[in-house]
Amino acid sequence: MRANFVMSGVTEGLRRNLLMTIALVLTTAVSLSFVAAAILTGIEIHRFESNYKEKLYVQVYLCQDTSSKSSTPNGCTSAVSDAQVAQLRGRLNSDPIVSSVDYIDEDEAYAIGQRTLPAAEAKFLQRGDLPASFVVKLNNVAKDYPKFEKTYSRAPGVFGVQNEDSSIKTILELFNGALLAAIIAAAIILFSAIILIAITIQVAAAQRRNETSIMRLVGAARWMTQLPFLIEAVIGAAVGGILAIVAVWGGKHYLLNVLLKTSVDNKVIPNLSTNDILVAGGASLIGGIVLASVTAYVTLRLYVRL
Repeated sequence: MRANFVMSGVTEGLRRNLLMTIALVLTTAVSLSFVAAAILTGIEIHRFESNYKEKLYVQVYLCQDTSSKSSTPNGCTSAVSDAQVAQLRGRLNSDPIVSSVDYIDEDEAYAIGQRTLPAAEAKFLQRGDLPASFVVKLNNVAKDYPKFEKTYSRAPGVFGVQNEDSSIKTILELFNGALLAAIIAAAIILFSAIILIAITIQVAAAQRRNETSIMRLVGAARWMTQLPFLIEAVIGAAVGGILAIVAVWGGKHYLLNVLLKTSVDNKVIPNLSTNDILVAGGASLIGGIVLASVTAYVTLRLYVRL
């Protein structure tokens, strides 16, 4: 009987404050979406760092045919010769700070570009656009790269030396920027959701003051009069959390599986599984329910006399 009475009070409260309940659900959904997005971004950063920690390499780009140009910043006036390639290969293989060396000619570079570039860019790529290069694995990139770059950047036939660690750091900076933006947005909107929950509870309690006063007069415990308001807040947060999971899944699918599909398929950027979505969304859902419960309880204790 008590359960029926409590749930009838919850239903009546949601009906009376339908617009405020909808606003609460939407605000909670947006804020929890940012919370889940922040969690997923953290997962993505961790996986990206793990994937590339042991795969950092240095690219030694070789000169191309520059007959249409007067010169280049590195002084290349002609394509690298076979003799220069052989000489560089020998130097690299005998260098004690070098762990391994692989040679990529222009045809291989073109094939790699076709696989890794987005389709909109890959269709404009032609053979010869990408230079031949040596892919070099150093024993210790952080320690050995300055010396390596100084030694080989001006070697005959070399156009330039690039440390892939700097490219990875750039991508990580983008990830970290997205993480910070998601955290800030989540904090701001969560604060708005807390205020909205408190206002909704106060309005609902004011509308049902006569009912709760009668319940108290006939001996109902204080928790019994407060319980419907707590359940209303929890229901609003739960629905918002479920919508957040759906929104995050849609955002993940569009970003990783549509916009960045080529990079994800080629394992340049780690993918996120359905389980990752459920873990992040579930964590934000539970957090939202707890936050709504605490906010409703504190509001009832401090600002509402039942």
